[in-house]
Amino acid sequence: MVSHFKFLAFVLAPILANAAAISVAPAKAVQSRSELVASSNVIELTKKTSVKGYNPRSAAFLKHKVKPSTSTGTSTLVSLFEGEEFATNITFGSQTFEVIVDTGSSDTWVVETGFACVDIETEAPLTEADCYFGPTFTPKNFSQIANENFNITYGDGEFLSGVLGYEQVTLAGITVTQEVAVVNYAAWEGDEETSGLVGLAYPALTSAYSGSDPHNDTVQDVYNGIITTMIKDGAIEAPLFSLAILRDVSGPSGYLALGGLPPVDFVQEFATTPILVTTIDGYPQTYDFYTIEVDGMTLNGNTLNGAATPKYIVDSGTTLNYLPTSISDAINKAFIPPAVYEDDEGAYIVDCKAKAPTFGITIGGTTFYTNPLDMILLAGTDDDGNDVCISGIDDGGNDDVKDVFILGDTFQKNVVVVFDVGAAELHFAAREFYPSNDAYKQ
Repeated sequence: MVSHFKFLAFVLAPILANAAAISVAPAKAVQSRSELVASSNVIELTKKTSVKGYNPRSAAFLKHKVKPSTSTGTSTLVSLFEGEEFATNITFGSQTFEVIVDTGSSDTWVVETGFACVDIETEAPLTEADCYFGPTFTPKNFSQIANENFNITYGDGEFLSGVLGYEQVTLAGITVTQEVAVVNYAAWEGDEETSGLVGLAYPALTSAYSGSDPHNDTVQDVYNGIITTMIKDGAIEAPLFSLAILRDVSGPSGYLALGGLPPVDFVQEFATTPILVTTIDGYPQTYDFYTIEVDGMTLNGNTLNGAATPKYIVDSGTTLNYLPTSISDAINKAFIPPAVYEDDEGAYIVDCKAKAPTFGITIGGTTFYTNPLDMILLAGTDDDGNDVCISGIDDGGNDDVKDVFILGDTFQKNVVVVFDVGAAELHFAAREFYPSNDAYKQ
């Protein structure tokens, strides 16, 4: 995220290639809804900034939705926008690392000591330092799986490959024997602190393939991600996890809570909606993303037509909200003065002192308003030293009923989200900073 805000929603290449084949269907619950109580297994999040900037990475970031740039030149902001991602500690065997937390992908991986770093465009060899990873993993009791490889390509062109195997993994105080990926070949632009990623979505999005040569990958080997493993092993108190992402404050940047709720203030009333099956060509016809339907959206007290038609992925790995073109245009025109879309940046540029409109998303009968602090994001400075800001609402592409859009951190900083895997539901509660959101209604 340099000169462009880092969206971080890790993208799988097959999704991009088969974007037109996306459809959705209602999901079936594994069990009845669990009681929502405080978790005994909570871990803090920290915010990270990438070294080289704008990297749209996540499985939920559907690259085909973003307006393509019409510019043939270099963006003046590309070296300015700082990226934003949220990380936490995870232990592989006896080695602890910081890893990115992503609800839009499913693999848990770490980079191996001695890995090969290569150029993203040419695959020319680089030094390890050029990939900007944190500490690297030295396998000791890692049990490699024969005839299986890890292979993933992200929306910005970054790619990784390696081997898969079993390791004792500890997250938020819970230890399981987990299939993980160990990366030995990487084209990556990191933050010099994180060493991998923990994916919290469904098994269908895992990136294991039959065979030992990533160049010949055709058959996906689906395996259980870490949340599925913990649920199947009975390792967590309830088959769910929750996430609270905090805006810029002193202290933790958020919390990941396994089996219960995080230690933050929020309105003790949850809105509930089913998780939908997102059917994508090349993947099993089952759960994959945390996809939901919204009841609608409001702008300055008025209903936004068509907002409830598409489906939305709730993705912690994406900084902005990606909404249908007509919706994003309407919201950004309502800033005073209006925000203007810039093809070069793939974002709406807005006056840093603009007045943000009152924007609400209705889910499960409850409207959740977005704090004005999350509607305007400081991106950096221009050549004259002036602040440059972008809107927290971006253009996710056309309004086709088959399309899937994204509710990223712009939305999630205003709620506690419970990912109730057992009941196939998402639960949302407003943060107590604005318990009834009256301050944001007009």
